Amino acid sequence: MRAFHQERYFAERIARQPQLGVLFVAPAGERVAGAAFLRMQPAEEWELRARLRNVPVLSHLQVAADRRRQGVASEIMQAAEDYARGRGRAGIALGVTPTNAAARRMYTGRGYEEWPHGEVNAMVIDYDDEGRKTFSTERCLIMVKPLPVHVRTPAAALAAGAK
Repeated sequence: MRAFHQERYFAERIARQPQLGVLFVAPAGERVAGAAFLRMQPAEEWELRARLRNVPVLSHLQVAADRRRQGVASEIMQAAEDYARGRGRAGIALGVTPTNAAARRMYTGRGYEEWPHGEVNAMVIDYDDEGRKTFSTERCLIMVKPLPVHVRTPAAALAAGAK
């Protein structure tokens, strides 16, 4: 996690698993190719808590510079989506800065849509040089993806319907 300069953030998130959420890590040999945190508890932002009840929020999606455009982010997102779906969640959300057009294109390509409620002041948790937690906000667009439950039809029912 040193590569992402988020050691304290991710250490705190790991310590609070699984109550708060789950950290997803894409390994690359002895390194980390990418990581993201899926918050399963209610969002920190009141707008998300009010409008997206019971919807987990994916945050801190980061991919090592030399591993970008190789599917790492998509793999992490797929794992997070599958995890949320497997726990009965009907959707997943994330925030993205309005100026990050490349990320917005990727999210749109994965089925995420911008929510109709405008930008949100998203909570940013950071740490100062002495390790103290600091809080600030960052304007973000919220993107949401429905997570339909995939119902598997038994092979016998498929065969009977084909007659």
